[in-house]
Amino acid sequence: MAPRKCTICGKPIPKERLQALPQTKRCVDCAREKGSDIVVRRAEIGMDADTYKDLLGATRS
Repeated sequence: MAPRKCTICGKPIPKERLQALPQTKRCVDCAREKGSDIVVRRAEIGMDADTYKDLLGATRS
């Protein structure tokens, strides 16, 4: 099986990166320079923002 290539620079994406991020289409260097191509869904925290800030030790504004 041929290694997957970066969609920006064309270099092979290391197998270790593909094991950690199987859906990536960018090599590490291009991801650092251009930003990640991985889209993550935002998780709901299940509480209001003020309570969350209090739990983190932040000061309410």
